[in-house]
Order: sequence, then structure tokens, then C-alpha cells
Amino acid sequence: MSLLGQTAWVVGGVGVVGRGITRGLLQAGATVIVNSRSPERLEKLKDGLGDPNNLILVHGSLLPGYASKTVADALKNNNNNNISTTSSSSFLPPLNHVVAHGAVRWWARPTPGSFEFYEFKAGCDESYSLNIRANEKLLDMSPESFVQSSAQLASLHFSAAQALIPELQRTAASRTAGSGSGGSSGGNSTKSSYTFVTGDGSGKPGGDRTAMGEINSHHVWGLSAALRKEMQGSKDLSVREVRVRLPIANDDEEQQQLLLQSRLQSVSEDIGDLVAGLASMVEKDTADDGSSLIQLDEFQDLDTKLAEYNAGKADGRDLPHYYCYQGEMSGSL
Repeated sequence: MSLLGQTAWVVGGVGVVGRGITRGLLQAGATVIVNSRSPERLEKLKDGLGDPNNLILVHGSLLPGYASKTVADALKNNNNNNISTTSSSSFLPPLNHVVAHGAVRWWARPTPGSFEFYEFKAGCDESYSLNIRANEKLLDMSPESFVQSSAQLASLHFSAAQALIPELQRTAASRTAGSGSGGSSGGNSTKSSYTFVTGDGSGKPGGDRTAMGEINSHHVWGLSAALRKEMQGSKDLSVREVRVRLPIANDDEEQQQLLLQSRLQSVSEDIGDLVAGLASMVEKDTADDGSSLIQLDEFQDLDTKLAEYNAGKADGRDLPHYYCYQGEMSGSL
């Protein structure tokens, strides 16, 4: 089942995992919206994916205080100067799906660099673009600094959900009404979906995740669990979480490369294919309450879910592959 005729928004789509998610949704046929505060990162995303059709780039933030305007600009005002699209049509279909990820790449190797007010360690990770004091020792922080840094990622995801979920509900209600009155629902399902993609917050031996990274990842876990419970039983919206806990090597460089090369594509692209499959089969939810937590503890779990939820490639689309090594994105494998 493809996602042709449907629209998906990727929260954090310019990071490595976000890029894989964007790629999977595009290959399944969806029109995909990606936002970022960095025009340069948006352009790199577009170029790295081969300038695909139906990719909409939004220069804007989903942080508190900005999310409502960013969403309105993207969904209700396509002529805005902050919107860039390669689509052949100026018409943007209603929003059907959102995929939001955070703090996934615990296996990212540490790299030097800077972004505004602080240095970051996690190469190829989306979290460095938030104002998190990652290198500061936990007990050396002031209470004010702790409060600000510890909730940044959850605040972003809460703000995004608060702005995007009403759009998903409106789309689902409209499709249900159209289907019920004898009209076309525009697809095989009238239900919308919101999928969190999270990482292992329990820490890894010898890993590089900072104290603030651990705390922020657990906050996103809690937000996901609360929203999944609050939306349980909804006829319009399915809220899920894909928790990635795969045993990626982070100390042995050679072992890491052998592990990644043994697969047909990168782990991030596999995750992208999985969430595209979940979106294309949103009615197929194993949880009785209409929500679910999918945990990927081993690569066998990932492969099983990929076989179960397979959106396929719409019209034979095949976008460029990539991998992330020492903080830099490289080309096709």
C-alpha cells in the first residue's frame, strides 16, 4: 500500500534519522514537508535526496512560540517566501501523517563543532540545534540552566504535536465525512497517524550521550506515552512510538562499519521504510486501544516489522542512499 495522494510532516527531518524517514515517505509516494531554522540544512537535504518531486521545505521552527505560524505557513499559504517546493502542483493536500523523532542516534560518533552558544558532541544528530548545554557537568549547572536544558527536546515535540495534531484530526474528520456521504475518502484509510521515533534512553556502555541527552530522551518517552494514552480509542488518529534500541557498536569502528555494511541500506533508511509502512497501514494497529509501542531491540525485530509493514516504492521510486561517518553525511553506498 503506497502513500500516493497523502501528505506527511517530518519533525526533525534534516537530521540523519529524519533524512531516512523523509526518504522512506517520499519513496512510498507521499508529499513530505520538512522544516528547519537552517536554510542551508534544508538545501543539503534536498540535494542529498536528488531534488525529489513532492518535497516541501519550510524555513521555520516548531519550537514554542513559533510552531503555529510555521504550520500555518506550510499548510495554508503555499505562496509564502519561506516555503520551497519541487512539486509540479501548487495544491497541497491536507495533512495525513506526522513522524517526529528525537534523541535517536546514540551511536553517533563524537565530533567537534559549534552551534550558536555551545559545543556539541553528537555527530549527525538533530539535537545539537537546540539550546542544550550538552558539555556542562550536571551538578555544576545552575537550577535555571538545568530547567532550560533538560526540557528543550520535549518542549519542541510538545509544541509540534500541539500545532500538528489538530490538522491531522481535521483531515481525518473530513475524509470520514466524504466517505460516509458516498464521496471518496482520498485513500484506503480515513485515519491519520502521529508516530514518535525515539532512541534508547538507558545509556550505552562507553557511549557518548551526555547527561542532558539522557534526560531529554526520557522526557520524549514520557510525552509519547502520555499522548498515546490520551488519544487511545480515537477514531480519527493513531499515535504510535517506534523505540530504536538496536545494539549498534559505538567503540569499535571496524565492527560498526562491518555491521552497517552487512545491510542493504543504512539503519536510518530502514527506519524510514518502517514508518512509511506504518503510515500506509494505519488501520492495522495491534493495540486494542488504538495506540502502540514498537520496540526494536534486535535487528531481527526491525526486519520482522519491515516485512509486516511494507509500503513499497510508488512508481518504482528509488532515491539516493547515504551514510553518516564521523559527523559528515556521504553519498550513495
